[in-house]
Amino acid sequence: MDAATHTGRTLATSVVLDPCAKINLSLEVVGRRSDGFHDLRSIAVGVDVRDGVRLSRSKSADVTIACDVAELVGPSNLAMRAASLLAQRFALTSGLHVTLTKHIPIGSGLGGGSADAAAVLSLGNELCGLGLDRAALRSLGAEIGSDVPLFFDLPCASVSGRGEIVEPVPLKWRGWVMLVCTGAHVSTPEVYGAWLPSDVPTSNVPDPLQLLDADTAVELNERLVNQLEPAVFRVAPVVGEIFEELHHLGHGPLRVSGAGSVLYKLFDDKNAAYDAAQDAAQTCSRVTTMVVAAPVAFTPLRSEGEMNGNH
Repeated sequence: MDAATHTGRTLATSVVLDPCAKINLSLEVVGRRSDGFHDLRSIAVGVDVRDGVRLSRSKSADVTIACDVAELVGPSNLAMRAASLLAQRFALTSGLHVTLTKHIPIGSGLGGGSADAAAVLSLGNELCGLGLDRAALRSLGAEIGSDVPLFFDLPCASVSGRGEIVEPVPLKWRGWVMLVCTGAHVSTPEVYGAWLPSDVPTSNVPDPLQLLDADTAVELNERLVNQLEPAVFRVAPVVGEIFEELHHLGHGPLRVSGAGSVLYKLFDDKNAAYDAAQDAAQTCSRVTTMVVAAPVAFTPLRSEGEMNGNH
């Protein structure tokens, strides 16, 4: 039964959310699992690059999607999969239509697809009156993708397992992030497939929770870890080339976010971040840059087209 038929309250016909991207302040690969995934340990924060996601009820029983990036329209889209999961799991009698406006770069390691999927689950929970709590939403998200559960616990969260174990944590630092977009589209499965146990340093790795106590970007930049970087550079050599070029030009220390193509550096001062971004873009013609605030979380749900009468 569609929840809209038994909640006894007025439901919107359309709800909107602008999910943020994420960066990984730390990303450790503990090892391969028997199910083909990898066990991870990570601290992630939301950053203020946002997609636009609208979920609407439709008269047909179909789940459909529209997106301003044509290649993302199809059943493999994580947002589409999230809507389909809701329709099937809760036997919804009305169809769902997802509208995506993309601003988070694809294959960047910023988690855009996962953020969109988490947004659809949150929106569907509201739109259809499902009454799911955060733990239930995380569990549904884990069925779609390893990064999806994270997006219910930003602005800062500790992640473990294959990504399904998430705990919100406090982060002292508030500042700015310079994102360096290399233009490459990096496949997450390819990166994990290219990861080697030898990519993990033999020296002791600092406890990632130490990141939470850092007060300044200087402290944080010295403690950032991403053990997937060597695999990213093997899969997408251009990312490694740009990484080395920017370090040579004095723009380090930089880190790769997740298993993607975007590099980042943290700043305490907004103007310093903008100056560095402008200089990096001018001295390395192969990149585009942006400066965003961190850490941030989802904006509140916005309802559109309230229906008259109860259902």
